[in-house]
Amino acid sequence: MLPSVSDWRAALLKRFSFPAYERLGRNPTGWPGYEPAEVVRYAIGAFGGVNVVAVVWDFGAFGGSFGELDAAAFAEAADRAARYGEPLVSFVRSGGVRLQEGMAALVGMPRAQLALRRLAAAGVPHVAVADDPTTGGVYVSVVTRADVRAAVRGATVGFAGPRVAEAVLGAPLPAGSHTAESAYDAGLVDALLAPEEVGGWLARTLTALTVTASPSAGPAGRLPDAEDASGEAQVARARRSDRPSGGALLDLLVPNGVDLRGADETVRAVAGDLGGTPAVAVAVAADRRVRPTPAGYRLVQRAAALAGRLDRVLVTLVDTPGAEPGPDAERDGVASAIADTMDAVLACPAPTLAVVTGEGGSGGALAAGVADRVLVTPGGYFAALGPEAAAAALRSTAGATAKRLRLRPVDLLALGFADAAAPEPDDASFATYVAAQAAHLAGLDPAERRAARERRWSSPLPGTLT
Repeated sequence: MLPSVSDWRAALLKRFSFPAYERLGRNPTGWPGYEPAEVVRYAIGAFGGVNVVAVVWDFGAFGGSFGELDAAAFAEAADRAARYGEPLVSFVRSGGVRLQEGMAALVGMPRAQLALRRLAAAGVPHVAVADDPTTGGVYVSVVTRADVRAAVRGATVGFAGPRVAEAVLGAPLPAGSHTAESAYDAGLVDALLAPEEVGGWLARTLTALTVTASPSAGPAGRLPDAEDASGEAQVARARRSDRPSGGALLDLLVPNGVDLRGADETVRAVAGDLGGTPAVAVAVAADRRVRPTPAGYRLVQRAAALAGRLDRVLVTLVDTPGAEPGPDAERDGVASAIADTMDAVLACPAPTLAVVTGEGGSGGALAAGVADRVLVTPGGYFAALGPEAAAAALRSTAGATAKRLRLRPVDLLALGFADAAAPEPDDASFATYVAAQAAHLAGLDPAERRAARERRWSSPLPGTLT
């Protein structure tokens, strides 16, 4: 163990082994009286039965600041994790880069990020725990680059340390700023933990991120299409108040998943085991009372990126009449957020599966639906624009417009937008069916599957209703 690490991490890492090595440091700037010290070391051990490479910051030397030796140690740890396929866990306590080493320390930031890119390319996850304090270049290049991030309650967490921020701003920071709590509220970390909760959280998270596929019987058979209801009745069915929300369906499909947080709760994402298939699942929207915002769409993008890095099936649950159209969303760039989300789902190298569980309105819903395979439940619909908005644009009534939009499941199947009808979400077979579809996609040849996706979304819909 590092000699100065005597806090809560010492008990957590007591069974870890720290490889013995010596690196000779230097004084690259000729800083008066400076003697280099290594504050980052890595160790080998396990959490919850999952073997990991743990990187530990020693705050007792130079405030845990990141110097040349530390960048080398971090890169070596990440490369070892990539080589052996073991997750990297970063326990960070740092005030940033080491000022005494000047630019020689600052370039440790790209060194760390390139090491994490190599780790991601190997499909190995990175989990970071931000302790008190976590600021500056280490927060930027290590913590914000982690696949899943936690912060210790009460910790100082932020880009700039409070003392530096106040010096630059010339005024005190507002109460509660630059804290673990404010980072959690902003969706910048996924979990807010007391020190005694970190071990259990790591075990659950690492188990969820490293689940391996179990044998599957393949896709379930095609299920009966929805009854031939009117378009207006179909919309009413999709809006039933007793239907499970997207957030509830995530808990059904991935019951022991680890949550990925965004800046709001219009979208929710989890990573874990989907009936024997490793998956990242995201609900757009998680709550039918809200419409997804730009921050929500950014969480979809993060989920797609994680699925691609770890080669997990990306499952999107679509249930929204469209994106949030208000002035705040407009100022926050909702249009580009939708486009970026569509790009992220289209470009995801992993298998993708979209399930229309309720409403599907316009591009705000389609951004999450451009998948390898699209399922629609009997209670779902999809339209070029939500019925009320379309009626306003066409100067018609919502009922008449819903009929003309041809938005029912039978229409979506006939047009070729949807591939199959899934059971209703409140049916006992729903989770089994979605899991079987995900397993089938995971078993396809990756190059052929990606080429088929490119062809699918580069072409007109194959069907017609005339």
